[in-house]
Amino acid sequence: MSTSVACLCGGISLLVDLDSNTDHTQLQLCHCNNCRAVTGQLCSSYYLLRHEPVLDGLQKYQQSEDVSYFFCKTCGAHVFAHCQPDGQFLVASGLLAAKDSPAVRTIEHWKEGDCGDGGLSTFLAGTKSTVANCRLHAYDSSNIQHTPSQESVNPIENEPAERFKLQARCLCGGIQFYITPPNASSSQASSPWSDLLVPYHSSSSSNPDDIKWWLREKNGHTRYLAGTCTCTTCRLSCGFPIQTWAFIPKSNIFNADGSPLAFDRGTMQRHDSSPGVYREFCRCCGATVYWHCEERPLLIDVSVGLLRANGSRAEDWLEWATGRVSFAELAVQPDLLRRLEEGLKAYSDGRDRGLASG
Repeated sequence: MSTSVACLCGGISLLVDLDSNTDHTQLQLCHCNNCRAVTGQLCSSYYLLRHEPVLDGLQKYQQSEDVSYFFCKTCGAHVFAHCQPDGQFLVASGLLAAKDSPAVRTIEHWKEGDCGDGGLSTFLAGTKSTVANCRLHAYDSSNIQHTPSQESVNPIENEPAERFKLQARCLCGGIQFYITPPNASSSQASSPWSDLLVPYHSSSSSNPDDIKWWLREKNGHTRYLAGTCTCTTCRLSCGFPIQTWAFIPKSNIFNADGSPLAFDRGTMQRHDSSPGVYREFCRCCGATVYWHCEERPLLIDVSVGLLRANGSRAEDWLEWATGRVSFAELAVQPDLLRRLEEGLKAYSDGRDRGLASG
């Protein structure tokens, strides 16, 4: 089966052949620590290829002796992964054109135990893989020696944790920063409504009352809003069908050395995805990091897969929006979108019942 593959900037546009002996209607989602940190997503998903693809123009990240990733040098989209022991090449599932994207009949979750809280598998009904390891690894991923970035900033692993600083890091270590809890400065930002809350396609996103929608109260603590997005630009810039963002005021994001957020630290690279709209990714391992724009410069979208919390959904810090998937109208796999919407509703209903009983 030949399919077209393209990234956001158009620098990568080619045909690949999916493996004909594989059931591609089963979407395999890997939630392992490595996949989350190298992509910036809560999970990765790939389709197996029949042969080695054309790799010209792609940046290679050699994660270990056996595993390598290939991503676009311009926009950061993950395109291919390679597993050396069996010689398999895989293509990131979010880059396939709508007409070529397989229907999602079933979902298989790999390594969701690494999440601590189930991660995105909590929102997507599926079966648990019987394989102990990430599909890209021939052995226990805890033994993998990551290839460090030559431009890594100072490590922050020993910084104070929960409710004081939430650490964030890509797999290679070239991007490291931390987030602080909401405070008085968190309300200084102004922003139109997010499509996660007010759909652009059906109403105005203006916020004339300057409501601070990114701040959420729960159990006496203020948290940041987080949610899922299936828009075309997010999908094509990361390589995967579901992007997860946390909305964090710029005043609450700090470089690893404690200085205020700057977009030119470590291995961070910017892609201007549209006029006045910017996406940041790691130029060493390709992890998605930030989305920000000139319209709301003091509120930053942070890719949730980078966060190092007690659970991968970081619920001590984040409240997940469940009423809508942002830009659901642009999702190219309706079956996957339906499962996600149903899972979010079930999660919301269970959360509400828990609050009522408490």
